[in-house]
Amino acid sequence: MGKNLYELPHSLKEIAIFPEDPRYDTVRSNDYKVGQPKIVLLAETEEQVSEAITYAASVKHGQEAPFPFSVRSGGHGLSATSVNDGGLILDLSNMNQITVVDKEKGLVRIQSGALWGDVATKLHADHLVLSSGDHGDTGVGGLAVSGGMGTVVRAMGLTIDCVVGATIITADGEKHVVDAAHEPELFWGIRGGGGQFGVVTEFLFQADTVVSTNPVFTTPIIVQTISYTVTDLFEFIQAWHGWFKQASNQLTSIMLLNRGADQTVTVQARNFWYGEETPQAKEVLAQALQLSDSTANTEVAMNYADFFPDEHARIEGKNTAFGKNTLVADIPYEIVAEMEKLLEPDFVYGIELRALGGAVNEKTSDFNAWSFRDAEIMIAYWFNKDSAAEAIQLFQPILEFGQGVYGAYSSDTSHEETMRVWSVPTANKLRGLKQQYDPMNVFTENREA
Repeated sequence: MGKNLYELPHSLKEIAIFPEDPRYDTVRSNDYKVGQPKIVLLAETEEQVSEAITYAASVKHGQEAPFPFSVRSGGHGLSATSVNDGGLILDLSNMNQITVVDKEKGLVRIQSGALWGDVATKLHADHLVLSSGDHGDTGVGGLAVSGGMGTVVRAMGLTIDCVVGATIITADGEKHVVDAAHEPELFWGIRGGGGQFGVVTEFLFQADTVVSTNPVFTTPIIVQTISYTVTDLFEFIQAWHGWFKQASNQLTSIMLLNRGADQTVTVQARNFWYGEETPQAKEVLAQALQLSDSTANTEVAMNYADFFPDEHARIEGKNTAFGKNTLVADIPYEIVAEMEKLLEPDFVYGIELRALGGAVNEKTSDFNAWSFRDAEIMIAYWFNKDSAAEAIQLFQPILEFGQGVYGAYSSDTSHEETMRVWSVPTANKLRGLKQQYDPMNVFTENREA
């Protein structure tokens, strides 16, 4: 007989939620999937995280049937691996403390269950900004072990590039405090390797200290939105790429493409200037209006934290989107032709282009477990998940052209997709770490090199 699932240690009984609990519906899902776990543990301490891992390992290896073990921080995860059916979810949302350790040095300690909107708000008072995603309801934990490319990515790099230390509890329940000097290999692996080695409970980040001359804006950014009507998509993309590549790293740009009328493509662009409205900022943003015919545009100065609304919305697994992506150095004509084909079906939500380069490219390929430092653009394809099989086939020519995949930004959890997330040298190194820190394969609900 396998171990009885409900034989919980005393400390875990107090934080356990079972299906009959009225709170169950509020904790069992993430944004993209309604989970059916047998138990959810709402951890509040590192000791409880350790006991939860030990418990999950004993159940997993004490019964013949599979017993999935997921870890959830904010519940925004596109790959939906933070929830499961028939297993255990370790929920870190109550571990959400945000502490400015050293304002002058920009050192910030953040627990994994915090939300990025709350982080931006907390840091604002100390004139600090930290590179994150571009959704305030995303959890710190999932993003900070996977990548993180948001509104200041070209200025500050990926979120994982800003991690200077972390606390991780591995599959044996042991706590490791890691940085460049302490277990540097494990420290390397958790920055881009995802959650395959253990549960990171806390991060030490290097934030950027902002000096502002405007008393209204402590952490100023300028958000420019433009609607374009494009008749020659190849020409437009080349102009856009050349524009942001020549501009300051203070500029980051995100575009969403959809099919327009009469063989045109509509483009919704959001451009972010990190800093005050200087003559250089005005010039760069003015150039954006010349990329193609624009029908509407706005420019709004705001604090960085104001871009992330205080959502804290209930997560119920209702998002119908499915995403694929690839990372590229450029977009030649033949790839643009394939992109135009992607916009034709009715199930398509759009093609997203994200500007990279800048600070992302300034790190070496082995700086951490993010392999693709030559990439300057991410191409992401969004569509209704009910048409995933057809859409994945349509995207294949673009996928084959790309350097690799941003794993946390892909809904495709197949082995084939995961093999594109890391380069061969990075994947080999990650496998060695997996064997060292999780030899019994407790953490199976994550991408594994």
